[in-house]
Amino acid sequence: MTSVGSAKSMAKALETAMRAKNVDISHGECLDIVARQLGCKDWNVLTARAKSMTASATRKVKDLKVWEFRAAYPDAYDHGADAEAGAPGGSAALIRLIPEISADRYIDLTKAMGGYMQTASARPYRGKRVAVSAQLRSEGVSHGATILASVGGAPGETFAYDNLKNHRDGWLFGDNPWTSRKVVLDVDDDAESLFFGFFLKGAGAVWAADFSVDMVDTSIPLTGERIERRAVEAAWRTPTNLRFAEATEPLGSTA
Repeated sequence: MTSVGSAKSMAKALETAMRAKNVDISHGECLDIVARQLGCKDWNVLTARAKSMTASATRKVKDLKVWEFRAAYPDAYDHGADAEAGAPGGSAALIRLIPEISADRYIDLTKAMGGYMQTASARPYRGKRVAVSAQLRSEGVSHGATILASVGGAPGETFAYDNLKNHRDGWLFGDNPWTSRKVVLDVDDDAESLFFGFFLKGAGAVWAADFSVDMVDTSIPLTGERIERRAVEAAWRTPTNLRFAEATEPLGSTA
């Protein structure tokens, strides 16, 4: 997309050319004409879009400490810190699906899912009930957005999980102001990991702010059902592919 500075130069050149032909036209009218030539409704839309793209480019070169962004096609998302979200606490993380890119990545929007996740040690919470909560705001969400959390043991073992899918105050759709969401789970005595985060499914944007992980009294009801424990083969990774002879096909490739 053309920069705001370049668009202003185009508008100035247009104004000069029109006045040379004795056409009475204001600078504001020239700005709107240039904006429409660039595919925007008016100058205000063009500048807002340019500002958004600049912020997106900045986010792409920065990582949120500890948080990991997960998606089949990460390049289809604008994601990262958003200081202008008006968030509780003053800062937030954003996940937005980019229509111009995602159309080539996700033909079926139900397959589009991106999320920020964090894994922490469960040891400080063993034998306790834990509430994972956050504030969320959404814009144009088509298939849902919310938080999730799980408690696990060795790799491959999940003891408890919830993403609020079946709750009345669960997934957000469409546009929503800042809204609280909470997952409450019991942490087993031998739990090793506490996994939590937030996600966007389908199109739109979701912001998250003010995450907290707190031990709560057992009088606070659980939101997620416990998962029946079963014997699981240890999934610890051992030294593998040391001669670099094994490779995987790029995501989305065809035979």
